[in-house]
Amino acid sequence: MKYSTVVITGGSSGIGLDLAKSYTKQGSNVVLIARNQSKLDEAAKACRGLVISDKQMILTFSVDVADKQALALCVNAVESQLGTPELLILSAGIVQSVRFLEQTDDDFDAIMQTNVMGSRAVAKAFLPAMVERGKGQVCFVSSLGGIISTYGYSAYSASKFAVLGMAGALRQELHEFGVGVSVLCPPEVDTPMVAKESEHILPQTRFIKDIGGTLDVSTVTKAAVKGIANNRFIIVPGLMAKVSYAQARFMPRVFGWFMQKLVGLSTRFVKSAA
Repeated sequence: MKYSTVVITGGSSGIGLDLAKSYTKQGSNVVLIARNQSKLDEAAKACRGLVISDKQMILTFSVDVADKQALALCVNAVESQLGTPELLILSAGIVQSVRFLEQTDDDFDAIMQTNVMGSRAVAKAFLPAMVERGKGQVCFVSSLGGIISTYGYSAYSASKFAVLGMAGALRQELHEFGVGVSVLCPPEVDTPMVAKESEHILPQTRFIKDIGGTLDVSTVTKAAVKGIANNRFIIVPGLMAKVSYAQARFMPRVFGWFMQKLVGLSTRFVKSAA
């Protein structure tokens, strides 16, 4: 399915950038929104090398979504140049692996602000025009950690569970207006954000995530593009992630017991290695 214009937050790297490349190759106009202008410039250059028409536009906006005035100017610029986007992908996010009692209030707030409030702000800015037109699709990027709680992710999982809940309510509210809502819930993906996290990830978190494995970003993009096109609500890429999701959903007590056993095993392993 081809979208005339696709807007992607967090589009300067990782999943957001790979999705931008995919939709560029399909002939869509692509708008990348992120904070770092130099990364945006590199991302835009990569996308422009993939266009299939000289009429395609690749636009970038360096915006802090907490700045309502800057966000409003961005939305106005997008709509004046490209019209109302047909697809909005909310991929901006941050992660931190730290125990609840050791995490600062500021770090917890930062994760909630970026992962939840940031997604909300951008969705609320673009949705009125999509509703008025009676057509469109929104995809929130959550995580398997937004379905299954994981050791060390009290803030990250809280934010991603919140995204899933917000998206579920929106899906019900927007259905009558012809606007679909999906949520992408990948396991660990080989992205710059994950690489940076690996420098300080808790050993128990690392142990648990290693069992599930790490997906290549192209696998996630392929699943996302297909799921969005079919207006699927929850999109879980990867076989192991699908199995974990099914177990957590249909056998919660058994799955909870299994996860606790993994935590105990990983803790003993860490102590023995010390």
